[in-house]
Amino acid sequence: MPVTHVCLISKQPIPNLLPLLLEKPAKALFLVSPEMKVQAERLKKIVRPRGIAVEIREFASAYDYESALQIFEQIAKEDPAAILNVTGGTKIVALAAFYVFYCNSRRIIYLDTFNNQLLQLAPETTSVPVQENLVKVHDYLVAYGMNPLPATISAEEKRRPSLQELAELLINDDTLLSRLNTAIDRCGGNKSSSINLDLNGLGGKAEILAGMLVQSGVVDWTSSSNLHIPTADNIFFCNGGWLEEYVYWMVQELSIKGLDLAMNVRVEWDGKGKQQTENEFDVLFTHDNRLHLISCKTSNPERQTATGSRATEALNELDTLADRAGGLFGRAMLVSARKLSKFDRERAKKMKICLVDGVEVLRLKAHLQTWLHPAKII
Repeated sequence: MPVTHVCLISKQPIPNLLPLLLEKPAKALFLVSPEMKVQAERLKKIVRPRGIAVEIREFASAYDYESALQIFEQIAKEDPAAILNVTGGTKIVALAAFYVFYCNSRRIIYLDTFNNQLLQLAPETTSVPVQENLVKVHDYLVAYGMNPLPATISAEEKRRPSLQELAELLINDDTLLSRLNTAIDRCGGNKSSSINLDLNGLGGKAEILAGMLVQSGVVDWTSSSNLHIPTADNIFFCNGGWLEEYVYWMVQELSIKGLDLAMNVRVEWDGKGKQQTENEFDVLFTHDNRLHLISCKTSNPERQTATGSRATEALNELDTLADRAGGLFGRAMLVSARKLSKFDRERAKKMKICLVDGVEVLRLKAHLQTWLHPAKII
């Protein structure tokens, strides 16, 4: 008999989405209050293409226990194959649903996100570990109302030559990094389609830097002291994009099974319930069905802006985006090519943002392993 998952829709979509992807029922019945209709539509866009039929049924209030009892009694009567995912919804609705399904000896499941397991609460208690990374980056973003836009900068199919050496040079030489960024900005920066870069003023390591950029395939010599950066993508790489690619390949080289990785992801809010805005994420990946966001910065963290220092601005932005795109289960990391102040390091800690800065970026792979598997690292 075809199985139906009865789902109580709330602001956090993953507890409903993950069991659907794990068990692949024939149908999902989404129970929603008027406030959660938008969230149900987002989930519908993800599960229907996977062959799961979707019905959305609305109830007037998420706090009317008697009305909720009647709705769930009707569901239990009309669908003998219905099982209840009791993870979401308000406590009032969840209690009513649990009571009806328990009294009818129906299967009741609950997603334990902390321990990454699916619990069966009735008719007998069992647990199944969720071992596969089922929620991909695209679906995670859609579930939280972010629609990915066409890529403007694509991830390289293979690691650029000299990327490691370039990262080591610029991270170890803060002055050279600052001069490079300033020189590019003076030529128009990321708003330009191509620029000519004068090496005079970059310091004694300018020729070493130029050689690495040439080997990376992003610049050409025009004279002994001048480089041509021919495209907007290549300008972006020289003006900080090198760090994003470095981080991307450090994650890639962890070789974690099932990890879904993306770089330079532009998104637009679906505009339902929130002001429509665009955001861009440097590096994103899902692991253990959690969204991990990494923001990469090469600018001077102490430079003051209208809202504080660059570091303060970066931390606030990352904290907001991690909450909007990852919900309760999202995780955030800031990777800064320059060392942050003690004040900003403390702020990152309080905001539960993992920070890797300065020369520690050259040990990023070890930091990533600790971040993802803290219990396995001694």
